[in-house]
Amino acid sequence: MSELDLIGRHAAEGKLHGRYWYFVDNLKEAEPGHGEMVLCFSLPMNHLGQHVENFGFSPQPTELLEDLPNGNRILVWKQKCRENTRQEIFYYDFDLTYQEVSLKIDPSKVIRCDTDSVEYKRYTISEGWLDITDEIRAKAKEIVGKEANTYYIAKKIFDWVVDNFQYEYPDFKARGASKSLKRLKGDCGEFSAVFVSLCRSQGVPARTVTCNWFKGGGHQWAEVYLPPYEWVPVDTTLARRFKYEPESAIALRAMQIAGIKCKDPDWFFGNLYPYRLICLIGENIKVKSSAAGIERKFFILQPGGIVAYPPAAEFTGFSSPPVNGGVYVFGEKSRDAAYAREQVEKDLAESYFQAGIYDKAELGLRRALKDKPADEYSWLILGQVYLATGKYGKAIDSFSNAIDGRAGSLKPVWDALSHFYIGNCRDILAERKLALLEYEKVVASGIDYEALQERARKCILLPYVTVKKNF
Repeated sequence: MSELDLIGRHAAEGKLHGRYWYFVDNLKEAEPGHGEMVLCFSLPMNHLGQHVENFGFSPQPTELLEDLPNGNRILVWKQKCRENTRQEIFYYDFDLTYQEVSLKIDPSKVIRCDTDSVEYKRYTISEGWLDITDEIRAKAKEIVGKEANTYYIAKKIFDWVVDNFQYEYPDFKARGASKSLKRLKGDCGEFSAVFVSLCRSQGVPARTVTCNWFKGGGHQWAEVYLPPYEWVPVDTTLARRFKYEPESAIALRAMQIAGIKCKDPDWFFGNLYPYRLICLIGENIKVKSSAAGIERKFFILQPGGIVAYPPAAEFTGFSSPPVNGGVYVFGEKSRDAAYAREQVEKDLAESYFQAGIYDKAELGLRRALKDKPADEYSWLILGQVYLATGKYGKAIDSFSNAIDGRAGSLKPVWDALSHFYIGNCRDILAERKLALLEYEKVVASGIDYEALQERARKCILLPYVTVKKNF
């Protein structure tokens, strides 16, 4: 039995070897010897429910930094492009011991955090997407009332977020606790941000925690500091899922991926499922490397490189943007470079598309769809590849397959985008009546990801071929 066979069998603990691979492709120096890349990553760390050891790196890091008091370790690579090379490979190895976290908290023993402590000073401030506005304070006061026990303060805020928030994937301009509070919508990051900001506004230290699943993808939850129990995990997103949609396909898949054994929403206040690799604690991470000559601040690293905001992969001296991305691989295939590259190229298909490398984009998407033929997002990007290359019939077929596919909680967003792009194709083919039907579906959806409502309304007034220069 392989190490990964345990996943899905609800083992509460285990050990895995992991490697994080990062590939940089499409390297084209503007002048020989001038190409340079700087990559930053947050390494997995010892934390609640996990122990990480035996790190190995290729190439050797330019610098390893401590991010205190979060407890992160930041890896920095700075490297010149080798002569006559079009790609570079970076990776780090580690051994992971993981287990389920089950905390037995007695609320009567919870005490207020010392206001002179590091935890209070660092994790009750307003910062970045974890902003504390007058509206945040007022809502928290309304939720908490006269409650003085910090356990019950946090629990009341948890219950309120679970009962009042709805899952909707936002674009980056819509992120932040104060913005999401007004909409009462957001993804796991926004669920966590609102919970954290509401807690902080009441003097209860709180922070976000970001993970990657063993089988791909990422997630975020929160932690609240409750002495003497210290940091307590709180997942409002999954609690809502199991409270209101416990038998949905998304909830059942979450049970398998994360190793969740309990469907009680309250379980997600103080407990943590086992199948996850914590790769970042906190947000607004400051990286100052004297060896690499950089000073940066990242809203989030998950775990870094292109998967960060702003991107933690910087390239200078190249004539076109390199395509780059990474993947965690666990178990017996963790050292298999060909397997890792194939996994990454599936994920990088969108980046190849954006770089105009349409053949690699199509190849990666075809591989992804071979594994998951009903994956809506892959069909959506494949449709855009065909739209960009003038294959409008194939594009319409791909977007239609996207609408028929599966995408979990993001399905409404990808459906709306697919209808919009079908409308574009119909306009290009001079099928104006059919195009209008698609744009009207977008407007009726109410989805406004990447200003989709405004774009659809413009195309209702004028055909796409007339207004596309404004997109």
